[in-house]
Amino acid sequence: MLKHPDRGISCGTPVSRRCLLAAAATVVASPRIARAGPGRLPAGTIRFVVPFAPGGSVDVLGRAVARAVGEALGQQTLVENVAGGSTNLGSERVAKAAPDGLTILVASDSLAINKSLFPRLSFDPVASFAPVTLAITAPQLLVTHPKSGLNTVADYVAAARAKPGELKVGLPGHGVIGHLASELVNRRLAGLQVNHIPYNGGAPASRDLIGGHLDALFITLPAVTAPVRDGALRGLATTTARRSAALPDVPSFAETAVPGLDLASWQGFLVPAGTPADIVAGLDAAIAAALRGPSARPALEGLGFDIVAAGPEAFGKLVRDDVARFAEIVHDAGLAGA
Repeated sequence: MLKHPDRGISCGTPVSRRCLLAAAATVVASPRIARAGPGRLPAGTIRFVVPFAPGGSVDVLGRAVARAVGEALGQQTLVENVAGGSTNLGSERVAKAAPDGLTILVASDSLAINKSLFPRLSFDPVASFAPVTLAITAPQLLVTHPKSGLNTVADYVAAARAKPGELKVGLPGHGVIGHLASELVNRRLAGLQVNHIPYNGGAPASRDLIGGHLDALFITLPAVTAPVRDGALRGLATTTARRSAALPDVPSFAETAVPGLDLASWQGFLVPAGTPADIVAGLDAAIAAALRGPSARPALEGLGFDIVAAGPEAFGKLVRDDVARFAEIVHDAGLAGA
């Protein structure tokens, strides 16, 4: 039994993924529990590599944290968008960078998915990186354009059934968590078929949806919170069991068409393997402080991010577990070896 003494969180054995994240978050939040060991920060410009195009949820997180870290430390930080290869180009750049703490990957769950999606990767999601901070979790969201005629999940399902394989559904990338979410929904709805159209990030996919070039889009919720609130897009359903506090009027798939569906995405920060432990600890402390600080936290939570700010041990376990978990989904969806 895993129990946190201050918050009363208890977990059975084996410990669930949801309970692990909750326990990790309370450890971070407790002022009486220090983060891992004494740390130091690298000297020089810190580069945050985002493996997506600008404007998506990973880019939003990376820029918010980079800005807050730079302001707090008085140290220059840069954000570099290295899109392409289903996030593999940016991940590879960080994996092959010097292990000095100056090059940080702003990663998403695609890092764990791609282990089984691409069998000949030049890096390993576990062995090639040192986890620093698990930053956030968030739902995936199915969104449409207000003029699409798809106003509810029932409308979406009916349109897909009426013309199998013709409904144009955008994805922020091939094999990303939104792709897996769509495949899970399709399988649970007795073989629903849609035309998946992948992009190099959520921002270009959102623009095409707003422009009327797509019928729908699966995307991480914080990437489209603002256009949904403004009415430029319509949220149909989230992939987590509960609704998002950021968009409380949008139902979940679990309460509408797919009972029991509960799939959340995550994002976090990693450095190249071999980075000294004290630098990892220093970066973890700086990033966690940024996530909880007055600059980043209100903006991130307002968009629908659930801030976790868990350290290297919890994050490393999550990556290892999800490599196995996502391999099963990739295989069942027929995406393995793509």
